[in-house]
Amino acid sequence: MYLGKADVNTYEKGAGREYLVSNGCGSYCFSTVAGANTRREHGLLVVRPRDCAQHRVLVSKVEETLFTRGKKYQLSTNRYKDVIFPDGFRYIQEFHSNPLPSILFVVHSLLMRKTVFMPEGRDACVVKYELLASPDRIQLEARPLFAHRLYTDVRPKSTEDSFHADYAANGILVNGRGMSSFLSYSKGEWHPKAFWHDHLLYEKDEIPAPSTEDLWSPGALSIEMEEGETAYLVFSAEPFHPSVEQIEAFEKEAIANLQSRFGKLEPAGQSSAVRDLTRTALHLFASGKDRGMTLFSGYPSLCERARDTFIALPGLTLSMGRYRDAEEILNRWLELARLNDSVMPSEIDPSTGHALLKAADAGLWFFYALEKLTQRTGSLEFVEKNWEILAEMISRYETAIRVLDLHCEDDLLVLEKPDPERHWMEGTANGSPVVVRSGKLVEFNALWYNALRAMEQFAEGLGLPEESEKYGKQADRTREAFLQTFWNPEGGFLFDSVDGERKDDAIRPNQILAVSLPSSPLPPEIGRSVVEVCWNELVTTYGLRTLDPHHEKYKGRFEGRLDQKEKARYRGMAWPWLLGQFVTAYMRFNPKRSDIAWCFIRPFTAHLRQGCLGGIAEVFDGSMPYLPHGDVLSAASMGEILRVMEEDLLLQQR
Repeated sequence: MYLGKADVNTYEKGAGREYLVSNGCGSYCFSTVAGANTRREHGLLVVRPRDCAQHRVLVSKVEETLFTRGKKYQLSTNRYKDVIFPDGFRYIQEFHSNPLPSILFVVHSLLMRKTVFMPEGRDACVVKYELLASPDRIQLEARPLFAHRLYTDVRPKSTEDSFHADYAANGILVNGRGMSSFLSYSKGEWHPKAFWHDHLLYEKDEIPAPSTEDLWSPGALSIEMEEGETAYLVFSAEPFHPSVEQIEAFEKEAIANLQSRFGKLEPAGQSSAVRDLTRTALHLFASGKDRGMTLFSGYPSLCERARDTFIALPGLTLSMGRYRDAEEILNRWLELARLNDSVMPSEIDPSTGHALLKAADAGLWFFYALEKLTQRTGSLEFVEKNWEILAEMISRYETAIRVLDLHCEDDLLVLEKPDPERHWMEGTANGSPVVVRSGKLVEFNALWYNALRAMEQFAEGLGLPEESEKYGKQADRTREAFLQTFWNPEGGFLFDSVDGERKDDAIRPNQILAVSLPSSPLPPEIGRSVVEVCWNELVTTYGLRTLDPHHEKYKGRFEGRLDQKEKARYRGMAWPWLLGQFVTAYMRFNPKRSDIAWCFIRPFTAHLRQGCLGGIAEVFDGSMPYLPHGDVLSAASMGEILRVMEEDLLLQQR
């Protein structure tokens, strides 16, 4: 991806575009093209410790100043409450993301390129400065700013911080706030002069509000350079003194690793949008000997959620030909289910690393992802190896999962309490659920029917006719009960939930899963009607709205008080992952109209040049101007758009 001067010639443009670098193990570098950090999660070096699930922002950024011909030019950019200073974004000529993120600064006839990358598997970040052209020798002053905090916390300076720096040959060891980090440099002279950089504003912190931070600097590095010379700064979590030759090798390795992972794409994935999406999606994966393969739900949240993982997995692994990664991810979650009495956990606690049981539908989404894997690979090896636990997971849904307030009644799943943590519309405002849902939920039972059909097919493929017949008959009963319970003939759509005599007839997007999942309980005429209603009432530019805009409780924009913002997420804002399911449902009844389906997907190709470059945000306003919110890089959003492009659209062109 390339951005020219016109894309970054104002603060709003440059700070509104973010880039991301990762080391393959969960540590990352995350900032804006303008150079200003706009989120508390931004940082030049943010590490994922081995002994703690929460990331730590060690190094926030580097302030760069050029001295040439007796003049000073500040290349960095910062935002404060009432001012932007310095405004170095004015000198940015272009930004490249390929093969590594790089920014070209132009000051008259002086051209300097800054490149950022992380050595694979190391908690380190390299900043490379190349003086491409200059009529005279210049001096580059680089002043690093350290944070040393958890990535979710912002801390003002305090007498208890006790920051201090220890100096060694070509290296600075910084300690403070119970953390340490290290700076190594290839050339230059270090000038110790510690001070605090006060009140930097993080304007993109949406909840609860924009925050400010104080950062500590131990001094500045002065580097004399002439045309053609290169200088390196290496920031790391532990003392690390690589030579220039080693750094160059790390850079080549980083490029090669990206290209090798990128090279696993299926032939259908050669469009520019797919390439941008898949390249950025690589940062969502992290591997480690003690943790296995992890798929984060998004940046900057960096959560590990089962539902998001299983929704995203087909697009982020199978569409990219990463079958082994898919199996490893599914196996990791399945092992967690074994440890929790055959109940699939919903997420990993970021502070303790423990599995939490909250979402009642997480196990059902697992069967969706597993079915996609078997369809793509044509192999039932994973299913055969884990048949007992899979059967037990289904059995738990059949009987009751008391810890999740769930039981099966008349062949349908029943949520006993209106606890928003049990389903994906999990928002609360002032202690009350944003969307009150209990009883028989439409998407739960669509997923339940799909899981039963999957088990029927698995059993048949494994040569277990009695088991296959059992699951098939159970699915037949569920299909009949589903139609009787959820079909609203007057409205031509499905009730969102049914709890006794109470039937929620608000038009919500959950019903689309009854059409889009591999096995649908709906006859074609009802399926078509559901697609038409969702199209007319819920489809918007970047997703499906969470509520019909004509409803009295509709709130389509993320604005107002904190409780109003939370309500908007599930009472009108649009979610891209639901649009992916809608397109699949549409194509089920219109297999020759991929031209229309592309109209739903094409707006994202423009969005890829906004926000986190190459990524898709978690949620958008459901009304104009359709601004993005939540995670700027969402696994579910990206996974679903990639899955649809590969499964439903690009396959049509083969």
